[in-house]
Amino acid sequence: MKIACLICGSHANLPDDKIPKNKDFSFKCPKCGASVPVKASAGKSGGTGLGRNTAAMGPDIPKFQAGGPKQALVCIAPCLGRNRMLAGLENAGLKGHVPETPDQALKNLEYYVYPLVVVDDAFDTDKAIVACMNNMDMFLRRKICLVRLGPDLETGNAMTALDLSANYVIKSQDLEQEDASLVNNILAVALSEHEQMYAVFNDSMKAVGKA
Repeated sequence: MKIACLICGSHANLPDDKIPKNKDFSFKCPKCGASVPVKASAGKSGGTGLGRNTAAMGPDIPKFQAGGPKQALVCIAPCLGRNRMLAGLENAGLKGHVPETPDQALKNLEYYVYPLVVVDDAFDTDKAIVACMNNMDMFLRRKICLVRLGPDLETGNAMTALDLSANYVIKSQDLEQEDASLVNNILAVALSEHEQMYAVFNDSMKAVGKA
């Protein structure tokens, strides 16, 4: 079966007898080293075409382009704060994907491993996206910087972030301040802290060929 890497776009041919038929699995991309998730139904395709990580996604699923910018999932309803966040992502070299509904966001998370996920409590009213992140395999979760937004959060509060199982928290109102550069600074700090937190772990995994 031919499976496409969701990060670099390269393809790998997996022997059908090595593909679990009744459970999800993932494999390491031989080109970029990213973990490529494959749904259980991919193993039922009989080895023709692409696995479910790229086929039959429908128009709601964004397509990753090989060699393009890294992607970020931005779960914020239309507002000035979302515009500021998207502009900040562009400055950071990231392309923002904006789902229209929590269900669409969950579908995106099912197919892709985003390096950055931003979730506003006002968007994720049922906490379904947060629950998905909390139940994610830890090997994949460590690859994602999760930023939570809420009206009662204190931007940058590490203890609150820890309590919410997030990497960084932002007070929603802070995104709408007149100083638009604040978002650039927030993203720089959030991504840097996440990278530093897992730097030793990732280096260790690379050393044993597991990352």
